[in-house]
Amino acid sequence: MSISIRKPLYRPQPGRKMRVVVLFSGGASALKYLLEHDPNLGEKYEFVGALTDRPDASGISIAKKAGIPVEVLPFRGFLKERGASFQDLKAREAYFAEVLKRIEKWDSDVLMLSGFMLIVTEPLLSTYRLRILNVHPADLTITDELGRRKYVGLDVVRKAIEAGEKFTRSTVHLVTEEVDGGPILALSEPLEVEPGISPEEHQERMKWACDGPAYQRALELLAEGRVWIREDTGQVEIR
Repeated sequence: MSISIRKPLYRPQPGRKMRVVVLFSGGASALKYLLEHDPNLGEKYEFVGALTDRPDASGISIAKKAGIPVEVLPFRGFLKERGASFQDLKAREAYFAEVLKRIEKWDSDVLMLSGFMLIVTEPLLSTYRLRILNVHPADLTITDELGRRKYVGLDVVRKAIEAGEKFTRSTVHLVTEEVDGGPILALSEPLEVEPGISPEEHQERMKWACDGPAYQRALELLAEGRVWIREDTGQVEIR
């Protein structure tokens, strides 16, 4: 009979804060929320670095103002130098190999995606297996008639509103090869869909009301060593 081995994804150490690196493509709104509102920041965890694929990302100034060092590695420029297309998987893997080189100096425990618009691939996925967090602007516990997660992929706020959902939530999950398919760590409180509001306006409100608070909860659970993993199945449990 096989024995299931469980261990924490992060094990707290006396006198050491959990080290977090942020990846973003735009305004890094979740990072901004945490910098302004999370009492655990500086106590249980710290941001030790950030990387963006967009040289014009407004999140660069937010990170630098907070004293977080930033690496800029333009994805489109990376492809252009190699004569590669956006769909070239080998070029994408070469890009994430370079990402690894850029962030290794920060010795991070977890990676946090804050509006990072690229699908993460190897070798980053395996190097940080089940240690990459993403926030998704939908409730991933909602399933369809076949038991599959209903609101995955792009434009999910619009899909949820058009489906008649009265509230939306944001979900922080661990990143796996299956897009929006990884284990769930935290759900935000519900945000009411106001009559007549556009999906764009509602999603903008979610950044502050849902994304940030969900990340605050997920990082707290991780930093306290309360997120455990079954090594045989990859299943996560919260203790």
